[in-house]
Amino acid sequence: KLCGVKAHEYTNATTGGMVSAETGAFDPAIIEALGLPGHLFCTLQQPGTIIGEYEGIKVVLCATHDTASAVEGIDMDEDAPYISSGTWSLLGVRTPKPITSEWSERANWSNEGGVGYNRYQKNIMGMWIVNRLRSELCPDKPFPEIVAEAEASCFEETVDANAACFLAPESMKAAFDAALSMRPQSIGDYFRCAYRSLALCYRDAILELQHNTGRNYDRIYIVGGGATNAFLNALTEKAGGKRVIALPIEATAIGNLKIQMNVKE
Repeated sequence: KLCGVKAHEYTNATTGGMVSAETGAFDPAIIEALGLPGHLFCTLQQPGTIIGEYEGIKVVLCATHDTASAVEGIDMDEDAPYISSGTWSLLGVRTPKPITSEWSERANWSNEGGVGYNRYQKNIMGMWIVNRLRSELCPDKPFPEIVAEAEASCFEETVDANAACFLAPESMKAAFDAALSMRPQSIGDYFRCAYRSLALCYRDAILELQHNTGRNYDRIYIVGGGATNAFLNALTEKAGGKRVIALPIEATAIGNLKIQMNVKE
């Protein structure tokens, strides 16, 4: 209520499962089925809308869902796949409209609002497995040293990084041990396995994306904390056969500012 105006912003609303993929507005059938009062669901406002003023300064809606602003912060001319890489990875692509095919439903892809486009994307594993391994195996070791040990390792076995056993285990090390036929012998072995497994899960998601969109892509943009990991970027490029463009930037903040600066009064 910065400017005393109540508003429902489009990109954030689309993540709640109550916006129609056909109309881009709150779906009255869903609201009625849930028994919710309709007056609470106002007209959705698009990013870039001026909704009021605060002490003489215009208040502009950004893309209030952080990934929506992050995608807008990626400097790319084409609609290439992106990964917003953090604790979890959000892999997707900008599309003109939602894709609601059976294949999308089977593979758990979602359609979320963007700034003048649809974000067709999927939540997959991210740095969660790496961070949990670090907290158990070497909590005081800097990540550059961890990555160097992973690069030096020769451990070649991988796991299904998206498997349920890695979502909330009491011990991430034990989860890896149970999923592997060979026991890692060093810290570097565990992290090499984790990084290679992440690269493979990115590859598999991109293959699904290409199948569901009917397009082939030759590059992928990575932003967020994971973009700083040159080793993982190289593994991702090798596994998927796509050129990786890593942008270690605060993409969400940049996208937020970009939307506000592009406002035409």
